[in-house]
Amino acid sequence: MNIAQTIQKTPLFDGMDIKVIEELAGHCHKKTYTKGQQLFEAGDKADSFFIVMTGWVKIFRISRTGEEAVINVFGSGESFAEAAVFRDQRSYPVSAQATTDVTLIEVPRSFFIQKIEEDSRFALRILASISSHQHYLVGQIEQVTSRTAPQRVGAFLLQFCHSKDNKDGTAVINLPYDKSLISNRLNIKPETFSRALIKLEPYGVKTQDHDLLIQNTTKLAEFCDVNLI
Repeated sequence: MNIAQTIQKTPLFDGMDIKVIEELAGHCHKKTYTKGQQLFEAGDKADSFFIVMTGWVKIFRISRTGEEAVINVFGSGESFAEAAVFRDQRSYPVSAQATTDVTLIEVPRSFFIQKIEEDSRFALRILASISSHQHYLVGQIEQVTSRTAPQRVGAFLLQFCHSKDNKDGTAVINLPYDKSLISNRLNIKPETFSRALIKLEPYGVKTQDHDLLIQNTTKLAEFCDVNLI
């Protein structure tokens, strides 16, 4: 998958005209990081935001006592650090680190802001996308409060499955080796995450080494009460 295709599948740019996507892609750069490598630290100048092509990235803060607090974990097709682009301070409020080998698309702040200023339709589309993302976050809160642990895990996995890319109803998802990162994102304990995977086996979720095979995305979506993209 090339840069333009990845951008087009990112929720922030979902439904945007392909010509705009290709123009944006022409100003972006593909970067690779090895596991454990720091992308940026809190307070660094925010010159870009990022889209994950492959691998996983964690966003975190270091407390006054020196403890690490993981805020979120992002996987393939997800974007992060967009808010830093719009901040007056133009700095990252958190730190980011590759939790696996990762390939990212770096979206430069300069072109992104220029495009917003020049093209009102682009600006309105971005505002609409941000609004949709807020609804998504509300849905995430609902997941934590109203769904069982297996449903939360299943819904999380389905975020990385696109029905138009998996016409046979199957998908393979490569998770970070440290499952505690995903557990943190879903607000469950690591051992609960492992038990949830076992309970999802009747719905077509199988473990293969460090990968998860979803044999029937439709069946899993019905169990989790999720609409496939």
